[in-house]
Amino acid sequence: MDLDHQGMTAYNPDRKTIHIQGYLMHLPAFFRALVVDAKKASITLTFILFLSPVFAADTEYKRLPLEAFYNDALVETVQLSPDGTHLLALRNSGSDTAVMVMELSTGKVFFPTKTDNKEFKFNWVSWANNDRILMSLRFDSRTFNGVKYMQTRLLSVDAKKPGKIITLSKPDNDANGWVSQFQDNVISYLHDDPKHILLSVDREVPFQQTVYKANVYTGKLTRVKKHSSSVRSWFADRQGNVRIGEHYDDKKRKVTYKVLDDATQKWTIAWEYVVFDEPSISIAGFGSKPNELYLFADHDGRQALYKVDLSKPGFPKELILSDENYDVSGRLIYSDAHKEVVGLYYNDGSSRSIFWNKEFKAFQAGLDKAMPDTRNYIVSMSNNARRYIVFTTNSTNPGTYMFGDRDAKTLSYVAAAYPQLTEDVLIEKEARLYKARDGLELEGFLSLPKNFAKKPTATIILPHGGPMSEDGKEFDMFSTFMANRGYVVFQPNFRGSSGYGHDFMMQAVGGMGLEMQDDLEDAVTYLVNEKIADPKKVCIVGASYGGYAALMGAAKTPDLFQCAISFAGISDLIKLRDKYRYFTNKNAARKQIGEDKNQLKQTSPVRMAERIKIPILLIHGKDDVVVPVIQSQIMAKALKNEGKAYEYIELEDGSHYLDYLPHRQQTFEAMDRFLAKYLPL
Repeated sequence: MDLDHQGMTAYNPDRKTIHIQGYLMHLPAFFRALVVDAKKASITLTFILFLSPVFAADTEYKRLPLEAFYNDALVETVQLSPDGTHLLALRNSGSDTAVMVMELSTGKVFFPTKTDNKEFKFNWVSWANNDRILMSLRFDSRTFNGVKYMQTRLLSVDAKKPGKIITLSKPDNDANGWVSQFQDNVISYLHDDPKHILLSVDREVPFQQTVYKANVYTGKLTRVKKHSSSVRSWFADRQGNVRIGEHYDDKKRKVTYKVLDDATQKWTIAWEYVVFDEPSISIAGFGSKPNELYLFADHDGRQALYKVDLSKPGFPKELILSDENYDVSGRLIYSDAHKEVVGLYYNDGSSRSIFWNKEFKAFQAGLDKAMPDTRNYIVSMSNNARRYIVFTTNSTNPGTYMFGDRDAKTLSYVAAAYPQLTEDVLIEKEARLYKARDGLELEGFLSLPKNFAKKPTATIILPHGGPMSEDGKEFDMFSTFMANRGYVVFQPNFRGSSGYGHDFMMQAVGGMGLEMQDDLEDAVTYLVNEKIADPKKVCIVGASYGGYAALMGAAKTPDLFQCAISFAGISDLIKLRDKYRYFTNKNAARKQIGEDKNQLKQTSPVRMAERIKIPILLIHGKDDVVVPVIQSQIMAKALKNEGKAYEYIELEDGSHYLDYLPHRQQTFEAMDRFLAKYLPL
């Protein structure tokens, strides 16, 4: 469970998007050699549409203007249509985000709709079929008693011509005014029935999911599976049959998966686990056969991918993919052309595609041989698997989208973003191992600035949010900004982080402010001993849980850091825990925070304000539905009452995720001023 992914229900949205960047002139020679000739194909028109002004590269350190960091990606989530003739993407311009469709043969572009990101944000977009697009929107609401929460809506629109936008889950007239909070849970795209999708939503009875066949052209709903008490998620096979129900009992914190026997039509308990007490089990998806299921479960202390035969007694598991050091997670890659699961979109701190199908394995090897200096992540394929989109990235290139045609044997440049962030500017993160005071070995990621003179330097400790999350070698804007300003940046995966197995992650349960915090202090000790960090110039910066860690660092070890920045940080664990009484997963959420109220008081920074000696910058969105803004308001008040040096910025209508461009600008400007003043180089 992740504090950054809380909702009014046990929903855990995957909001991860891949941000891209790059210049044509900085692409490897292989890219330039394989770009389609403009006289032979108009795909090169994508350069005109996406390419930003190109600046000559140099190898010297250069300090970039702030807008290079707070502007969003020019395009993201690029996807091929099922027939491989069109591209779908989100196109960012200033504060606006537009849905964009491009016809590859002509370069013709169509924008079905857009948002200014102030009230409504795109959660995700996807092809429903060759002519229709699905769009998930999210927005914030408030209950009658003032509790804020997030909602989603699922919309459908024509991909290639102006048309009416259809809402796919309208309220049920017999639901006594109930409106489902999350309406974008698509459980099957029904590839053999392109007019319909399967949608699971608690439209009839609150918190009880019903499955509907939804017409993506008209919005008409046909019920195919009636709701069942305690079922929070349904899973359908690729034939469109609902085969698995995920039950959740919050009193026991127990998750139960029941499988529908294809022969007897009876439901059987297949797997169960208690949240936090046992390693989790999660459904990855079905294969081509109705009884072929893929799931993530524990293997020798790390999460691994298994294939299960649902037709056999006991549902035996076959190990498909594991790693002795890290958890395996990600999304299945299914090839319609081969009618099978061929690989996994694998997330191990950085995204990549792993194949076990021989053809795709050879295909991936060919790409990697041609582009040896980048991770080459095949993000989208046409139904016949002959056309594809590849996302290439490494530590000094956050990514470039390329369009490939396997029959024409061409690879064409599609899009780039963050045009000032090139390999001559970006920092390659180093994985570093260090030991905590109790001997536990921890991993962190070090960014040394371009002008690092191999002597102790002003340093920023940047703990991630979550806390059940992780940092890796992949690009992120905060560390990039700080390293560009000349600071050493260290991102420790403290105990309680995800990716290192169940036991390691469970140390976050009730552990806030304890050994998790010690791990951050020990990171400073490590960097000082390595003569990387100047012990008199260390600042701690974080967002959400990381913001809590920054405040706790200032309060718990008042002489260790010289300043602290908390964006959307937690200051009072008791207040945060009390907030969860409104949630349907309140027992699990309270368990994660901790059950010892005396300990929670002792590890709440707002109750330790008198100990703080260093200047604090607090930034918080007023409409944050994850960490309520009162968490920063009461911290600011406590600092004021104690006569401490602090600055508090409240972002009007601001969210937890800095979706709105003016809020990102305001945040980066404030951080830049604060660091320049209190952490001089």
